[in-house]
Amino acid sequence: MIKNIAIFGATGYLGMPITKALIDAGYSISVLVRDVDIATTIFPEGVEIVKGNLAYHYDLKNFLKGKDAVYCNLSVSPTETENGFHMENDGLRKIINACQECGIRRIMYLSSIIQNYQGENEFDWWAFEVKKQAVNFVRDSGIPYTIFYPSNFMENFTNGYKKGNTIQLIGESRFPMFYISVLDYAKMVIKSLHKLGNESREYFIQGLNCYTIQEAADLIKLHSKNKKLKIKTMSMGWAKFLALFDQQIAYNVKISEALNNYNEIFVGDLAWEELCKPEISFEEFAKSID
Repeated sequence: MIKNIAIFGATGYLGMPITKALIDAGYSISVLVRDVDIATTIFPEGVEIVKGNLAYHYDLKNFLKGKDAVYCNLSVSPTETENGFHMENDGLRKIINACQECGIRRIMYLSSIIQNYQGENEFDWWAFEVKKQAVNFVRDSGIPYTIFYPSNFMENFTNGYKKGNTIQLIGESRFPMFYISVLDYAKMVIKSLHKLGNESREYFIQGLNCYTIQEAADLIKLHSKNKKLKIKTMSMGWAKFLALFDQQIAYNVKISEALNNYNEIFVGDLAWEELCKPEISFEEFAKSID
């Protein structure tokens, strides 16, 4: 039985609710962080906070001793460059090496469904290659694993698109996507721990509702408690010009291009059947936004 879980990426806006849900579910949770003060503010109790750097094998081995499983919430950040160190594959590979030495019994890894857009419509982005490499590192680890491929998280509208009273979008979305709440996703993660033994699984995590980004933004404006909320859409051409001078915009342009053009189909049957069916609708989420 898995009791002790080590979490990487616990302090991010996707990592925090997963960590708190696992604590509430009764698991013994440890998190590896660089800034203990920030982590202590986020998790004042119920979690072991360990200062360390995942680039250092010594830190990883000390952190993973006595743990049963790891949960990895790592991603390519806008500050990374193509030829630099990447948390999501270079860091993950170091974690896997330490897991093999420490007898970790399960690796849980958060990926993304949107990485499947790589190669479509001549789209080529090194960050998606990083994600694909990370998936293969987990598959080849020799350790039972669970890989989650979520659709677009609803929470991106409060932590990514929303700036003050404005929802800022880039380009026009051609296809709808199955938005999932991170709270529903957290329930699926916990259910997977209850269900799986030594077998490995890969789950596509998709929600109840299917909207284009523009439709989703309109619903948030309609239902949000914030009546000053407005939507601004920057043309893709203008955004690509600005991307020449700003690394953050360049990152947002690539993500937006993929999200706008990826024709997502529903493939979440296995997750709904083996784990649980999502409960939070997009309208419910929109009503919770201040």
